[in-house]
Amino acid sequence: MTSLQWNPEVKLGDVLTLIGFVLTLTGLYFANVQLRRNTKVQRAQFLMDTTERYFSDVEVRKFYYRIDYKKFRFDPDKFMGSDEERWLDSLLYTFDVIGRMVKMGALTATEVEIFAFQASRVLRNSEVKKYLNLLNRDYEIEGRPTPAHEDALSLVETLFENSKLERSTAA
Repeated sequence: MTSLQWNPEVKLGDVLTLIGFVLTLTGLYFANVQLRRNTKVQRAQFLMDTTERYFSDVEVRKFYYRIDYKKFRFDPDKFMGSDEERWLDSLLYTFDVIGRMVKMGALTATEVEIFAFQASRVLRNSEVKKYLNLLNRDYEIEGRPTPAHEDALSLVETLFENSKLERSTAA
């Protein structure tokens, strides 16, 4: 039976193994730093792309202001198949994508705070809620989970909770 014995003699192979180990650890450290940096860049790029898309569609922006200034009225007979439906869906799906990214942990509530006001104004608008209620009924008929645009609604709640938390810690 062999036992382990301490040998104070250091051979060239031992030194090379130690150097290799140190270089491996250094490489892992720098790879981790680069991975974190790339992740931040990708998150920033997503936010830039989303912001660009959100603000570049002139008609959607005009429609957003109609919602914001409470000039939009939901009339199902006139709304279905209209440009307004397309514009509202564009807003809602944009907020859905952002909300999904926050739920997945790919973005933080702080990072998407730029959309907080707009998302809140759209999703808390009484006329938009009428449309969402109609969608919920359609979703139920189709056997789809409700509520419609759940990720967008979740985004608004997350951002609201985040701002309450920030206000309470600042006080």
